[in-house]
Amino acid sequence: MKMKIIIRIVLAVLLTGQLVQGQVDLTREKFLSRLLHQSLENFHYSEKKINDDFSIRGFKEYLEVLDYYKRFFIQADIDELKQYLTRIDDGLKQGTMDLMILASQRLQQRIREAMGFYVEILSRPFDFSNPETLELDADKRAYCQDRVELKEYWRKILKYYCLINYVNLVRAKEQKDFSPELESKARKSVEKSFKFQFARMLQASQNDASQLYFNALVQVFDPHSTYLPPKEKEDFDIEMTGQFEGIGALLREEGGLVKVARIIPGGPSWRQKELQPGDSILKVAQGEEEPVDIVGMRVVDSVKLIRGKKGTLVRLTVKKPDGQIGIIPIIRDVVIIEESFAKSAYLYNSKIKKTIGYIYLPRFYRDFSNSQGRNATDDIKKILADFTRKQMDGIVLDLRNNSGGSLIDAVRISGLFISKGPIVQVKNRQQGIRVLRDTDRKIQFNGPLVVMLNVLSASASEIMAAALQDYGRAVILGGNQSYGKGTVQIMIDLDRYLSTTTDGRDVKAVDKLGALKLTVQKFYRINGSSNQYQGIIPDIILPDRFDYLEIGEKYLDNSLPWDTITAVSFSKWDAYRLDLETLSAESQQRIENHPYFNGVKLYVENLSTARENTRKSLHFETFYQEQQQVLQQQKKIDQLQKEFPHITVSSLGTALNSISDVVNERSGEQQKIAADIRQEWFKQLKKDSYLEEAMMIIRDIIRDIK
Repeated sequence: MKMKIIIRIVLAVLLTGQLVQGQVDLTREKFLSRLLHQSLENFHYSEKKINDDFSIRGFKEYLEVLDYYKRFFIQADIDELKQYLTRIDDGLKQGTMDLMILASQRLQQRIREAMGFYVEILSRPFDFSNPETLELDADKRAYCQDRVELKEYWRKILKYYCLINYVNLVRAKEQKDFSPELESKARKSVEKSFKFQFARMLQASQNDASQLYFNALVQVFDPHSTYLPPKEKEDFDIEMTGQFEGIGALLREEGGLVKVARIIPGGPSWRQKELQPGDSILKVAQGEEEPVDIVGMRVVDSVKLIRGKKGTLVRLTVKKPDGQIGIIPIIRDVVIIEESFAKSAYLYNSKIKKTIGYIYLPRFYRDFSNSQGRNATDDIKKILADFTRKQMDGIVLDLRNNSGGSLIDAVRISGLFISKGPIVQVKNRQQGIRVLRDTDRKIQFNGPLVVMLNVLSASASEIMAAALQDYGRAVILGGNQSYGKGTVQIMIDLDRYLSTTTDGRDVKAVDKLGALKLTVQKFYRINGSSNQYQGIIPDIILPDRFDYLEIGEKYLDNSLPWDTITAVSFSKWDAYRLDLETLSAESQQRIENHPYFNGVKLYVENLSTARENTRKSLHFETFYQEQQQVLQQQKKIDQLQKEFPHITVSSLGTALNSISDVVNERSGEQQKIAADIRQEWFKQLKKDSYLEEAMMIIRDIIRDIK
């Protein structure tokens, strides 16, 4: 909080100084440009300077953002844009967007040309017997030299997508002889898909263009510093709090229509019962106002109209799957996204005769705007209290796919498993180091603990896993390593700096600015090592499907480096000592003979080889065989995921297991849906080989303690 206050004060002073200089034509983008310039140079952890080197790197980032696959720009465009190669820094400081304006114009021009390409190319059948290839990796290709070469490249792109569709159609019909009918159907499907893709591209507003431009420049500093326009700032708040105000429906775009994908249990639409999955929303009206037609509108823009404050009325003109059209009025309310919150269950393994408490924590959530709001620490405390009453033999804390969240909750939840002591060190750009500690001597659970990670476990989840690993409090189980995000960001609400200019005009007349998520600190383990870049190396490593993918901090451009600082003093967990060498050896012995993990190893090896081959064949037989091999490998893995008959999954009987106690009154239908969701989750747990191995490790820990 202190850091946020300091930044706000200094930014206000800096910006006031610039405004006094008399910028008469103060547009939203100019104001935002100068604001970002000051924020990055004065407060970003790396202390990078906005200079010509920044410009060169920003130019590269911006081109990749606009045309990552090199499908639109030709070399002449790049040569034209290069006049700004070393001038971006000056433009950001002065609030000029010449590069953005020119690049956006050229991109729109090339998009319209490509629209002509795809219509013409898809008007004629493809010959899938021709042994030509398409390079998918843009880094291995130069920009096309002219429109003739670009059109030829588009022919191959469209043929590639048609071939994918054609193979799927052929597989469904179980025939391999060439079918003109299926080839025509594949082309029509691709044409329809690209029609809407191009339409969305051309709908891009000035705000969209500036978002792309500013984000490319901000991320030159590091991949986690991000400019968030107002809509994305709202989405970030939803992710952190697990709730929003709206109608409680997840939407998707299909064929130019906004369709309902899912109704969120407990939300306004669920209670109202008229809006259903599969419905198409044609118009949106605020209260009694005239409705706005949203056919052909992007989902992101439609959501802006549909969401709104609690207690307000929205009227939706809806087309049902049977063709009926009607108006559905819905009073907006707070919507709770249950998937955002901790879930728990207990597992009985009859093979080892142990009962294990299981916690799945998808994110370290907290509503910072409401001190009485729901948070991860309080929820985990309640679950641990249940586990203690039920006398669990051990606990598995599942942090797989947990991308982080609230730092304070990572510290506090770590503290639930130790007496007291340091959890993480945080360093700012002035080299000041602050140690965040658990000061509460109370231990919520002192039995065997296994923490599960994968390569998508990042930030706050890595802080917790590292602390428990350093204390010797838990066995860390997972793939080769976690994500490797060892930086701390703060959210700066840029709308706070909208004020009155010296010539009396109100800057608030300009649209909202959004927010800047800025990296201002780096965190370190209590042993002095950074989690940044390298991530957490588990004590016991299991084969993971993600192992063949290039996921993690080390694969991101501009990521900050790994380093170390001085360790802090702490006392190891002394209730019992983990014999990690023995536990790991015994686990590896089980894994060697495990059908699922052996299947994963083979799957990863094959896909790692396939990933290196970025040049794809456009010949039917060759492409078909490649696709069949991938499908067969996937099918084998899926077949190995069977329910373990010796594992029973049960509910603890608390509100934290499925639908939240926020939904106080449930109808019979709601109770049934809640029960169905819970049972489906239980089935997935019973098939989880990683979870079964975690239970075996807890058995081994208990044996060693005795």
